[in-house]
Amino acid sequence: MVCFVAIFSYLAARLGYAFVLRPEMIWPVWPGCAFLVAVLLLTPRHIWPALLTAGLLGFALSDVQEGLAVRSIIMFFLADAMEILVVALGVSYAFGGVPRLNSVKSLAKYSLFAVILAPIAVASVAASAFGGGYRAAWKVGFLTEALALLTLTPALLSWVDIALAWAQKSSAYYVEATVMFVGLGAFAYVAFVVSGGGSYPALLYSLVPFLLWCALRFGIVGISNAMILIAFLSIWGVTHGRGPFTGSIPVNNVLSLQLFLLFASASFMVLAALVEEHKAAEQQVRESEQRFRLLANTAPVFIWMSGTDKTCTYLNQPWLDFTGRSMEEELRTGWGEGVHPDDVQKCLDTYTQSFDRQEKYSVEYRLRRHDGEYRWILDVAVPRFNQDGSFAGYIGVGVDLTDRKLAEETRFRHAAIVESSDDAIISKNLDGTILSWNAGAQRIYEYTVTEAIGKPISMLVPPELGDEQEKILQRLRAGERIEHYETVRLTKTGKRINISLSTFPIKDSSGTILGLSGIARDITELKHTEQVLLGMNRRLIETQEQERARIGRELHDDIAQRLAMLAIDLERLQDTPSELQRHVQQLRKQTTEISNDVQALSHELHSSKLEYLGLVGGMRSWCKEFGERHRMEIDFESHDVPSSLPQEISTCLFRVLQEALNNAAKHSAVRYIDVQLRGDSGEIHLIISDSGKGFDTEAVMQGLGLGLTSMQERVRLVNGTIAIQSKPMGGTTIQVRVPIDSEYAAKREAV
Repeated sequence: MVCFVAIFSYLAARLGYAFVLRPEMIWPVWPGCAFLVAVLLLTPRHIWPALLTAGLLGFALSDVQEGLAVRSIIMFFLADAMEILVVALGVSYAFGGVPRLNSVKSLAKYSLFAVILAPIAVASVAASAFGGGYRAAWKVGFLTEALALLTLTPALLSWVDIALAWAQKSSAYYVEATVMFVGLGAFAYVAFVVSGGGSYPALLYSLVPFLLWCALRFGIVGISNAMILIAFLSIWGVTHGRGPFTGSIPVNNVLSLQLFLLFASASFMVLAALVEEHKAAEQQVRESEQRFRLLANTAPVFIWMSGTDKTCTYLNQPWLDFTGRSMEEELRTGWGEGVHPDDVQKCLDTYTQSFDRQEKYSVEYRLRRHDGEYRWILDVAVPRFNQDGSFAGYIGVGVDLTDRKLAEETRFRHAAIVESSDDAIISKNLDGTILSWNAGAQRIYEYTVTEAIGKPISMLVPPELGDEQEKILQRLRAGERIEHYETVRLTKTGKRINISLSTFPIKDSSGTILGLSGIARDITELKHTEQVLLGMNRRLIETQEQERARIGRELHDDIAQRLAMLAIDLERLQDTPSELQRHVQQLRKQTTEISNDVQALSHELHSSKLEYLGLVGGMRSWCKEFGERHRMEIDFESHDVPSSLPQEISTCLFRVLQEALNNAAKHSAVRYIDVQLRGDSGEIHLIISDSGKGFDTEAVMQGLGLGLTSMQERVRLVNGTIAIQSKPMGGTTIQVRVPIDSEYAAKREAV
């Protein structure tokens, strides 16, 4: 490699001397440094010293043969070394390796080092190598190096790309390139050589069509090589007194030629870079379109797009598979032929009104499937915009809601059955708060729905059966079902009745216990209603499961769809030009916020950390997580808290903490909250305080604030007390006290 570089550096220097104007010793172009820069950029950096030394020695040998003075040779040696290192190090650092001049930005970065900094450095040194006018020598030296580095180095680098991609191009590509270069060479020969010593600048315009052809069709690779061809023919003409750049003063001739070549090269290389940017953007759009269609055609939803004329322009494959029709049949207004006649007008009105306002909308309608069945579709659509921000139409996502609607109808029918039953059917959460109370329960226990909902189930349990009830709760929390258990309960009037109780935990698909449900029946009716009771058990489980699953479906049908549509937009925009990156970042920010909302909502619904870490560990973890999410400092301290507490007490205190922190984050405008949890004389104390805006507690309670009411009710259910101290601009302090002594244990709530 060293020998190769030394030989070709020597030959490049000899080529430079072949074009020198004598006896003035003016170089219109110096190919040596441009050649060495290309070599260094294509080789590993650890062998640069050897290659640079070999190349500079090749230059020096050529200088010796020309009879240059030792001082001049040394000056040229230092100037060339400085120039080569500035370009090679600067360009390799800026590009992270071999530069690809396929955009205006990359061309500008390359030009900063190769066309500006390096030529300035070398011209300042080389101009003093000869006697004479320093200013004129500096100009010629600068343009000499800038011209070579702008054209020859990119051309040499492109030869490597051409060699690597030779087989990937068609023969027509090379035929066209050959025709273009032959034509350019012929006209350049006429303009710069055949024209003789006369000045015919009009001939230069004959080169413009070929340079445009080269820039538009072959990019940087073509224009850099084309400018080399023009440069060598024009320089040969000047050195032999031919062409339009001949006059009385050789220095002026060379300067005029160099300026012509430099500005022509820069202009057409910028044009070529713009063309390559445009081609790359088109390729990215095509690839993005392909990815979008692949995503759309494999998505388990219906995806469609419309143009600014309100007609459909695209439907994905799941839509076509559903309707059994072709794309041509469904495009424009053809999709409406499958909509149920009773829903057509509603769809058109919703679409037209939203389209005119460019607003998001959702609509439910029935669409005919390929087998003739009409299925309910939820269609959610948002406006889409071009890169320049102009309105481009709509994109929508459709989901088949038929199964969900059938499930809802089934749930409603089951709820009607529950209400019409003579049995007492009651559901409650894990802390024993009654959630549902049917007419049978009202008949048996004499409490109305209003009197029962939200109350503890313990109001039905005789005091002497508290221990028995605790054992039942333990079995239920362990996942055990209890059926046909005969026991005694109290009515509103204090009447003791014998019932047959069947109770069981309600679980989700993962086996997590979400709540409890019970069915109570008079024993005298047991024989007549036994079969009905079993059926009611099954239907009640389904009802409760459906209610719990509803939250998951709402998350999926709303937030998940928003995420899907944002993902589509991001997929289409992620490779767009840099001026749209702000839009992409906003979309990514929205996606992150939605994902955080889903995670926070999941944690609000159920905290597994409380179950596995206990009250202290669960609270500490929650405070840390909440503080990070809301960028708040939450100081949590605990003292003398028993390691094992009843589940209902732990859940109550944990929910109060959640509600208090959420309220503080929303309304207090503080960044520091103090939380203390301590055990003291058979009691648990929870104190939450901040120094924020505060509020008028009396006004809030009169306004029936659900958050404070929820905290008070939870504390009351575990036989505790809560005190809320706050005033406007005076901060807020919440103090909770819950007993954990034997007296409380005797009053625990029943199933």
